[in-house]
Order: sequence, then structure tokens, then C-alpha cells
Amino acid sequence: MSLQDSVEEILGGVPATFGIAACRLSGSEAVLINECDVFPSASVIKVPMLVEIMFERDERRLSLDEVFTLRESDKVAGSGVLRDLHEGLELTLRDLAVLMIIVSDNTATNMIIDRIGMDAVNERMRGLGLGTVTLARKMYDWEQQKLGKENVISAYEMMLLLRWLAEGRISSKSTSEEILDIMARQQYRDRIPLLLPEDTRVANKTGSIAGVTHDVGVVYTPAGSYVLCALVRDVDDKPQAERAIAEVSRRMYDHFTGTTHA
Repeated sequence: MSLQDSVEEILGGVPATFGIAACRLSGSEAVLINECDVFPSASVIKVPMLVEIMFERDERRLSLDEVFTLRESDKVAGSGVLRDLHEGLELTLRDLAVLMIIVSDNTATNMIIDRIGMDAVNERMRGLGLGTVTLARKMYDWEQQKLGKENVISAYEMMLLLRWLAEGRISSKSTSEEILDIMARQQYRDRIPLLLPEDTRVANKTGSIAGVTHDVGVVYTPAGSYVLCALVRDVDDKPQAERAIAEVSRRMYDHFTGTTHA
């Protein structure tokens, strides 16, 4: 059975819509399922935001040492910790960026959007040739969502972005590595990393909103690295969808490393 067929077999028993784009960095083998379909991004959009921050740092348009003061008006619900911390707390842009990724902090994310703007992120993605990835609203801005403004991605374009990071092609090799190092500190480990050997390095970013659950990442194995972008919408059973992502990840790990997993 091919890897593509094996992945399709895993997903076939899950009542949801999947977008899968995965590739091995060495060689041409790939798995593609609804890879160009447009999905609500949930928190996966925070990866393109981090890319934009690092590009602007390299272009000397901002400093990661810039200091921001937390205000009550900045706080929003959902994932993260800043919503529970005191007004007046000072954080650097680096702090905000790290919180945005490793605990998916929505307050930090919105503070970053106020600093860099949505247009900058979208223009950067277009400049990279990514025509789908779009930041259209802040986190937890349901009023804008009702007006039809939604953050969106496709599995294929996220796979390209992560591949370029893994190949050191985003701004510079050192900047690409810096971005992946932050992603590797991710604290949500219930999807791509879940079933992998404990010492496996995974640089990933999850995303979840009602009916949607995603994970995208670079997985480092003894046999080389692979990128897996797994997007799921129309989700009725979130744990089942998350488990399917984990099983796809493990199936790919076993395939690329030639190992057997019971």
C-alpha cells in the first residue's frame, strides 16, 4: 500500500473534511488530499505572522526588543496566559511572538497585529507566492467574522511555507532556524507529535475553533525531515479528528524511517 493510500485509509473513517499536504524534504514523495482547498486558519495563521515579524526585524523595520505595556483593553478570550495577567505588565515584541506560538496566546497575537498590521502579513505572503494565506481579522473578533472576514489558509501553501523554513529560505538560514526553534517549543502536543517517539523534534503550530482543528509542522527523524500540514473542518468529534492527525503523522514517520509501529 502506498503512503497516500495508507493516509486515505486512516482518514476514511472520520466524518470530517481533511486537507493534507505532506512531503519529505529529501526526494519527491508527497501526500496530497484536498491540498488546495481553503480552510479557516484558526491559530495556524500565527505562523505567517511570525514570519512577517522576523522579515521586518531583518529589514530593520522593527526590533524584537521593543517594549509593550499590557492593557485591559488588549485582553481577549481563548488560548494563552496574558488575559489572566495584570494590566501594566511590560513585554518585549519577542515575548509576544513566543507567547503567540508556544501557547497560542490570542492577546499577544492581537497586540502584534496592532504593531505590524494585517496588510503587511498578506503582502508578504503574496510576495512569497502564497495567494491563499490571508489574515483578515483579529483573534476572537466575531463581529468581523459575521461580516465575512475570516483568516484562511490551504494545506499546500502552508506546506510550502514550512518547507522553505526547513530549507533555510525564509529571509535567511539563521532566521528560518530561529522561527523553527520557537515553533519547536510548542506546548500543544496532542496532534502531530502525539504518537511519535518521545525524543522526536517537532516544530509545529496547532489551531482550533468551532468545527475546525489543525496542526502543521516539521518533523525531524533519523532518516531526514518531513513536513506535514493537516487541516480539518466540519469536525463533530474533535478528539477523533486530533487522533487521526496523530495517526497520519505516525504513519508517515514509520514510512520515512522504515520502522514498524504496532
